[in-house]
Amino acid sequence: MSRSSFCRYLGWISLSVWGLAFVVGSGPCWGDDLYREQGETSSTTSLAPLVKRISPAVVGIRGWGVPPESRIFDPEAGFPDPPSLREWQGAGVIVDALAGLIVTANHLVANATVVKALLQDGRALRAAVLIRSERDDVALLRIEADDLHALPLEKPGALDVGEPVLAIGNPQNWGQSVTSGIVSALHRSCPGIAKSDLVQSDVLVDQGGLGGALVNRQGRLIGVIVARRGGFAFAAPVEAVERLFVAAQ
Repeated sequence: MSRSSFCRYLGWISLSVWGLAFVVGSGPCWGDDLYREQGETSSTTSLAPLVKRISPAVVGIRGWGVPPESRIFDPEAGFPDPPSLREWQGAGVIVDALAGLIVTANHLVANATVVKALLQDGRALRAAVLIRSERDDVALLRIEADDLHALPLEKPGALDVGEPVLAIGNPQNWGQSVTSGIVSALHRSCPGIAKSDLVQSDVLVDQGGLGGALVNRQGRLIGVIVARRGGFAFAAPVEAVERLFVAAQ
């Protein structure tokens, strides 16, 4: 081999080695970008499996009864008008599948003589009111049914402001609806609820969503939605649910 040919051969080898080093060195960066893009795409769709897993534990709640309102006197007839039957609609959360225990907002069942739980699978079951807490605006119900799904409770004190959350309810009797947001504040008060230890979040909640579940990304119940004010939803925390369990024993 001539000297010039040998030099050209060494130059070709050097160029090949440099190109290979560039590809290998850049590989992890490209891989990281690809992983990051896939991660971002996955994070936007990862709520679907979570919703599918937790939604069977959320039920519709309907109550019928006559509220203890003052009766209107008709001066022409000379006697009060008969009280009218009212219906309350909202949601509830199964918290014990074996015992058939459901937690909901107290104001949905406080004046109801008949309460029914509407399960995701289409079953409509009569529910008995076990215990109510006007202070926390939560109530514990019981149904007799098999094949129920329950949500586990998050540990008290494990919630932080800014944590992403989901709300599942039954707005306007349309059926289940899911909205997402974050925890906006803790230990909030709300007019009409004596206990000033509510979880405030920016999830979108309609009237039928009251009594529904406020859930974290781990699928644990962090609160029962009891009120909405100024675009925010307010939920009784898991501590209020645990107090119901203690009172019902």
